[in-house]
Amino acid sequence: MMPDITNLSVEELKRLQAEAEALIASKKDQEIEEAYTQVLSIAEKVGLSIEQLLEYGATKRKKSSRKAVEPRYRSKTNKSDTWTGRGKQPRWLVAELEKGAKLEDFLI
Repeated sequence: MMPDITNLSVEELKRLQAEAEALIASKKDQEIEEAYTQVLSIAEKVGLSIEQLLEYGATKRKKSSRKAVEPRYRSKTNKSDTWTGRGKQPRWLVAELEKGAKLEDFLI
């Protein structure tokens, strides 16, 4: 249970706040130190340095990035408005369809 601090003076509360902030900073440093140690031991387990492990992760992410899908539909009024045909239809297309246009009218 937390101690009751309602009866402390402003000075005592300020001192308590400073102590709490110092303790928080120290505990954060401790957590970071422990995290670093864990990452180091994981890297050592697979025979890499932390830098090599990070580099491996970076190159892995680059490779797995999907290719951009070419747009299949284009607005007649604004050539920069395009849609791949995947996901939700963009507002410009919905507006045109509501006016009676057909989806095929916008095929590229």
